Amino acid sequence: MSYVVLTSRERADLVDLFFKLKKKGEQFPQARAEALTALRCLKAVHSNFIEDKKVDRIFLQLLLHNAGIPDKSAISAHYENASNELKGQEEMLRWLETQVGEGTEFSLSLLLEMHRSMFEKSTPESAGRFRREEVRISGMLHRPPHHSKVQQLLFQQLGSVNHRLFAVGELTSENFIEVLRLSAEVHYLVAHVHPFEDGNGRVARAAGDYVMLVHGLYYDVIMTDYRDHYLDAMAECTLTDPEPLVHFIEYSYLETLRRISGFFDLIDGAARSG
Repeated sequence: MSYVVLTSRERADLVDLFFKLKKKGEQFPQARAEALTALRCLKAVHSNFIEDKKVDRIFLQLLLHNAGIPDKSAISAHYENASNELKGQEEMLRWLETQVGEGTEFSLSLLLEMHRSMFEKSTPESAGRFRREEVRISGMLHRPPHHSKVQQLLFQQLGSVNHRLFAVGELTSENFIEVLRLSAEVHYLVAHVHPFEDGNGRVARAAGDYVMLVHGLYYDVIMTDYRDHYLDAMAECTLTDPEPLVHFIEYSYLETLRRISGFFDLIDGAARSG
């Protein structure tokens, strides 16, 4: 078992850092929007690289910012496909932010639209459609349920997810970890059911982020540097025991917040000196 677990001191640091950054984000809303955009872009790059190591992160960054040659198919069809999926994911995450503002429940239709917007250019024939055949997960012992049971399994779980999602109320230091827990549970649920032919990992990670965004949290960026720890945590989980992923998400989110804390210190320092 090689997934990471925070100490009690580190978990307290996580909570303290979040609420410190939350306060600064409320004080400097433009800086908060900038940090959210930065994490969205970083998440798109790393979430795609976790699934496809053929196109390195440096090229994914280039693709996301429309740099380099205009016609990516001149390099290869795979490179063009990576470009379409990367941009599709970033656009899907932006769309999720609008759904938070509208108070949209987590539903089958939301999940399908997430997948459709990500893959409509790369694989239009399967984008926004649940799989119609059995699949296996490379490197995992878990075997996803039969495709005929996908919608039923998700529907059974999502009622509870939505009740808990909107029953949290005001975010406090007492319920903050519970939001991370629910995020991990939703993340694992989608990955476990594996409802699509492709893109399940990316959709699962974004589904977990939706829980966070609803409660005013930033994205969690699972960096490829600790991909193995992430996959080990996923392998240790079950639907009734997502604890390994909960522990990993706590670790990953602390790292994510540390990444943006210097930016807010910069803004805070400029405001004080001004």
